[in-house]
Amino acid sequence: MELLFKPRDPKYIGKGTLPFGTFEDTNEWQPLTRYLEKGAEMFPDKTLFSVADRDGNISNNFTYEQTNSWANQVANGLRGDFGIEKGEKVGIYMLNSPEYVVSILACHKTGAVQVPINKDEKGERLAYVINYSEMIVLIVDSESVEFIEEIADSLENLHTIFMTGDPDSVPKEIAGIKTLSFSTFKNYSSENTGVDVTTKDAERCMFTSGTTGMPKGVSRNHGGVVLTVRGFIQQHGIRSEDVLMSVLTLGHANAQVMGLFSAIGAGASVVFFPRFSASNFWKWAAECGATYVGMLGAIAEYLWAAEPTEWDKKHSIRTVLAGPSPRNLEEFQNRFNTRVIDGYGSTEMGMVLWKDPEDQRLGSSGYPMEGYYVELRNPKNTSKVMRPFWDPTENPTPPDEAKGLLFIKPLIPHTTLNEYFKDERRTTEAFDDDGFFNSDDLVAAGIDGRFYFQGRYSRIRVSGENVDPIAVQDVAMQYDSIQEGIAVGIRLPNVADDEVKLNITLKKGASFDPIEFSKWMAELAPVFMIPRFIEVYEDGFPITSTQKIRVAEIKEISDKTWDRNTTDLKFRTR
Repeated sequence: MELLFKPRDPKYIGKGTLPFGTFEDTNEWQPLTRYLEKGAEMFPDKTLFSVADRDGNISNNFTYEQTNSWANQVANGLRGDFGIEKGEKVGIYMLNSPEYVVSILACHKTGAVQVPINKDEKGERLAYVINYSEMIVLIVDSESVEFIEEIADSLENLHTIFMTGDPDSVPKEIAGIKTLSFSTFKNYSSENTGVDVTTKDAERCMFTSGTTGMPKGVSRNHGGVVLTVRGFIQQHGIRSEDVLMSVLTLGHANAQVMGLFSAIGAGASVVFFPRFSASNFWKWAAECGATYVGMLGAIAEYLWAAEPTEWDKKHSIRTVLAGPSPRNLEEFQNRFNTRVIDGYGSTEMGMVLWKDPEDQRLGSSGYPMEGYYVELRNPKNTSKVMRPFWDPTENPTPPDEAKGLLFIKPLIPHTTLNEYFKDERRTTEAFDDDGFFNSDDLVAAGIDGRFYFQGRYSRIRVSGENVDPIAVQDVAMQYDSIQEGIAVGIRLPNVADDEVKLNITLKKGASFDPIEFSKWMAELAPVFMIPRFIEVYEDGFPITSTQKIRVAEIKEISDKTWDRNTTDLKFRTR
């Protein structure tokens, strides 16, 4: 299939070239590590990636040649002595680091399936991901070891753990599981593996919000990486002299695909930071020479709320990917002297919608990208396709009748959801008989041809993470004093992300302390699942005459609603 690479206004195009072309012919696509190998030959001394420390200092840079050689050593080691063949699962559970980058690339080179684990997973959920994915090798950093030790006795398939950091601090085993230093891989060949990996092969199994309380494994192929890289390079005008920047975890598709893989695809460079800092963000961007940065969720709001500094415009960031865009978009762009390019994507489908940088229409997520066909359907009757009637030029706020569920049909094989891992029923239900995927997202379509993201339908998004309310309820219901719990998402004014509100009833005679409950929940679940708001309904939930819970009412914040932000209680992500 031939795709059209759209021309861009020169002011939105970076300096340099596209050494591997524009990826227009899908028949010529190759896994991204093939382009890494070409880059190692064509420009061996060019920096591919850097990783900063927690203070934003960059003390190490890795060239294309160094990265390729190191990834080969890891890949050859995994293949040679640790049972990793094509299709085997390799888990990665750590903070952003050089070892994280080369582990991803090593998986590509062996044909293995990478299983990146959210850095904030812990306890039962962490054990579930490790066991359910059937990974046999897990790569961790020293900060993650304590979380592995807590669940090690329940791990089933894992036979080797590799640990980064000081080799002398690596234990010989963790609960009987052989544990080795990541430096072990230095003993293996740095030559390319030569494994026949194609765009049709599985590339990742990434666990995201589930509807049964536990995360679900989204399996994608290498073709999906190339499709998203192609769209990103096109929309942001990425070229070989660009420096991409990410403050997001490599456990997310955003940092991987629109950071590492896009840098490789454009022959460019990328810098990873292990954390986000609103006060240092633009300073870090200036110091690393970044020309693009990716944002998710409320990052833009945090940046806007931060005190102005000399660095607000003292940087070279040409474009920003924000999903969704800041609500005060024009003011944001003026203050920080950059261009925000909105888009819409998902773990399952990749980047489906992109806004053109030349498009000045506010609030839009843009148009469908080549490789996808989309339509809106009535949320109450998904067999009914909705026709656009809303004119955004007359009314910037879409009426409820213009909002529908976004259904997506992939047009290029091996580019979107391959399967929900080991869940045939869920995979079958995700697509209708015509091959359309139900995104579970509400979108409005204007008669201008643009699409306008409105929010999640049954899920919520907190701190850039998809959160299933049922998963929150399942954890909360384990608390001794709670009789029943209902979690809902609340969208506060002028904030892009949701907040979780937990509504509960108590067992007879039970007492409840929201602070103690929150501390308890923090031991079991990631920080983004801990409710900000909690309300106790002493007389039961409000119900209708037909005995249904008044959902709109429990989504309200009343004088009886406890707000964690009014306390000194703070939880830090890793």
